[in-house]
Amino acid sequence: MSRPDLSAVDGGNTVEQQATAWFVRLRADDASERDRQAWQQWLHADPGHRTAYGRVEALWSSLGEFAAAPELAVRMPRPRMASRAPRRRRWLAAAAAATVLACATGMAFLLLAPRAVESAYRTDIGERRSLQLEDGTRVDLDADTRVQVRYDPHQRLVRLEGGRAFFRVARDSARPFLVQTSAGSVRALGTRFEVSRLGDAADVTLYEGSVELRGGADAARPATRLGMLVPGQRARIAGQRMQVTDAAVAAGSAPGWLSGRLVFNDTPLPEAVAEFGRYSFKPVLLADPGLASYRVSGVFRGEDVEGFIQALGEVYGIPEHHTADGAHVLGKTP
Repeated sequence: MSRPDLSAVDGGNTVEQQATAWFVRLRADDASERDRQAWQQWLHADPGHRTAYGRVEALWSSLGEFAAAPELAVRMPRPRMASRAPRRRRWLAAAAAATVLACATGMAFLLLAPRAVESAYRTDIGERRSLQLEDGTRVDLDADTRVQVRYDPHQRLVRLEGGRAFFRVARDSARPFLVQTSAGSVRALGTRFEVSRLGDAADVTLYEGSVELRGGADAARPATRLGMLVPGQRARIAGQRMQVTDAAVAAGSAPGWLSGRLVFNDTPLPEAVAEFGRYSFKPVLLADPGLASYRVSGVFRGEDVEGFIQALGEVYGIPEHHTADGAHVLGKTP
């Protein structure tokens, strides 16, 4: 039988060794179509198989001219083979050629161990961006947003340093998905939710699945579990507490800002003004402190700050003037 006996592979990282056995087998001169079909079945049986095999191929490529040096011996898992000597010699020749996994001490699998991957992404004022992370998770960044992403073998971590993001999380039961802010964090396995930074607070809106919310952690205290959300709920995290309200979002829907719409539902005027600040280089300023008590409802285009200000004038009679640099000032100046 030419297929590697994967049950005979023991010690170390079993999946990595299985990937190695397949890598060697497929490069033997007697590799058959049956071998390739069996390899495909193994590859698709678990996402970790494809990841492990990809690391083997990547390491082979990285060694370049040293990849075929027979004097670099490697301890390979031996499959149980038929007793015919020519086939066994051909397989061993392929194994010798697979020195991609060798290192000076013979501890080749140390080179194949998963490592942490870190990335940073940002958008400018007026810019939106959609990302697909290595596990298939999709992240949409609103304008003026900054995130740091760190994936390691134990968890998937996104730190939202500013702005707003919408997450469609790929399932991975072995690695929880965490979104951290200075106010607290969100833990999910597979779900759709939005997180917004609002100064010292954070807003979390759940569209699908479930999430666990925790308060902020620091050197003096660990993160405090605050509670769970169900679809259609929004929570504000601040000061180690969360306040839950109905978000009035339909199942399977997505935030309006993904299509450039800003949706306000009894939103405090300062928060609505901050939303437009993501899309306009000319800020909107509230000159009258009394305007902080005003609340806004409606749907606006993110880039149409003039239309928003006009609506405020029509509904509330709020006056507007401009500064020398073009900033919009709402309310009477003192």
